[in-house]
Amino acid sequence: MKRSDEFAPIRELADAVISKDAGPEQFERLEQLLRGNIEAQRFYYDYMSMHARLMGAVEPNLDFVYRRMTHVTQVTEEFVVRPNDQQNRYKRVDEGLNPFSSAHIEPVQLNPTSASTQSPHTLEGTSAQEPKGDDERISKLPLSQIFVWLTLALIILIATALGVTHLTSSGKQVYYAQLSQGDIDIEEQGQINANKLGAGEYQTTQDSVLILNNGSTIKLNRFSVFKIFNDNEFELKAGNLTFEPQDNRKWILHGPSFSLHANGSGFSISLTDDKIRLNTNEKLTLLPKRWRPSHFWGFDSNSDRVIDYASNAHGIPAKGATRVKGLVGQGAFEFDNSALARIDVGTGGGTAPATGSFSTVDGITIEALVAPQYSGKQGDLDEIFRKDGGDAELRVLLSFQNDLTAKDYLRPKGDFGPSLSFGLFIVGQGYHELKLPLDGQNGRPTLAKMNQDNYHHVAATYNARTGLKAIYINGQRLAHYQYPPGSKMLSGGPGKAAIGNNPAQHRWSIEAFSGVIDEVAFYDFALTPYMLHQHSKHAELGLNYFGTPSSSESLPEQIKISLPPSTSITLDAFTGLPIAQE
Repeated sequence: MKRSDEFAPIRELADAVISKDAGPEQFERLEQLLRGNIEAQRFYYDYMSMHARLMGAVEPNLDFVYRRMTHVTQVTEEFVVRPNDQQNRYKRVDEGLNPFSSAHIEPVQLNPTSASTQSPHTLEGTSAQEPKGDDERISKLPLSQIFVWLTLALIILIATALGVTHLTSSGKQVYYAQLSQGDIDIEEQGQINANKLGAGEYQTTQDSVLILNNGSTIKLNRFSVFKIFNDNEFELKAGNLTFEPQDNRKWILHGPSFSLHANGSGFSISLTDDKIRLNTNEKLTLLPKRWRPSHFWGFDSNSDRVIDYASNAHGIPAKGATRVKGLVGQGAFEFDNSALARIDVGTGGGTAPATGSFSTVDGITIEALVAPQYSGKQGDLDEIFRKDGGDAELRVLLSFQNDLTAKDYLRPKGDFGPSLSFGLFIVGQGYHELKLPLDGQNGRPTLAKMNQDNYHHVAATYNARTGLKAIYINGQRLAHYQYPPGSKMLSGGPGKAAIGNNPAQHRWSIEAFSGVIDEVAFYDFALTPYMLHQHSKHAELGLNYFGTPSSSESLPEQIKISLPPSTSITLDAFTGLPIAQE
């Protein structure tokens, strides 16, 4: 998808601004689309930077006029670029001359929409009809030039409305930093004047130091690539950066998969390898690019449906699943180990393998709070979560098991008694299950302890990039298996998913859960060990996984993670989430 199509709502609001139909609600909506949306901001600022450069070729005494005229059978739109001297008449654009010169300015007709036949005014049609009078002829410009000028007008108008233009009212370049040491080259759309840097992208050719307008210092090592948006917002694309604040003003650094809000705190960061290394001081806030689950059932709603707070896979509880006081928050479900003990949450819209919201390729995480009453008997199986893909091998499951005989699809292989089992299909490997024995050895809990305690946070992850498959209890990794890095997984499809049972009717009486389940989440990527530990700690404090009080509200689109002060943290380059604290 093209970026302009991806951000179509922003373009639509801009149309209203250009046509002077935009009111306070439209401007507020535009600010909402830009605020907190890193990709939208990048789209906007890239446009801003590019088209600000075009202003250098435009005479300052130009007006931009948009006209929309409705006729009986068609709507005609004009975009007029003209001198602001109203006494001047429009002059024809002679072939071969610069159509953007102030001496050759004409109204440009856009494609009209017609209810009957094609209008002679369309860009694809014949030459446009000329008005009466030799000095008022209309000449057409190429569609690409029309788009450039429309976009330029859009940027100017939005920038004025939001107060974030790169140009001053006099048309002069604004500079946001000064090079006090080192050497810097322009990578894209940048401007350097007497060691002052404007908006744009740059690369250091040696270790360099920048002084921001507010007095803060930025140190960059050789070959660092960075982008300046404004006084308070930078992007680091490669290399090392150290930020030393002058005061408590907010300063934002965007990375490949995250944003850091300094809040008056200094820090240093390195993007020199796959794992991002960050050294914090104080008051540092992380906004990761990828944190939100595909599905999240917190069980706190009073609805007759089990609301999915992250998507629309709302569940239907059967009679064997009843609402009880939540392990965290107000609600949870108790399952009575009968055929009616289940919550059906649908297919996720899947119609074929690797389709639907339960489809994952790059990895997966399933996490839940459980207070089990598992018998541990041979052959007994209690499902926490299971999704079938319409094909038995494409199933995904997290369950308590005690197999009668050893399965040939266990990895690692072996004979296991009562255990937690995590099964999924990996391309090139097939369907495998990982076992976490509940035997009390090597830090693992016994089945008796699992049944006696108030609740446990259980999680299963697979990371396709690293090939690591793992099971965690209370934030501790207690079982794992290593596949070749890059091994993709396959899930999704038309099969149903269920909480607390097998979704297949003929298995309801065999695989029903016994006990209480709360806070079930399904992700299409692997949560990091750091985040799983944090989720477990949040649950201990009576909060949801994301560190806020449980509620029946949908999850926000963005989350803020307060990082511990004076520590070294490794971030995941794919999600932006912390991996480990050193």
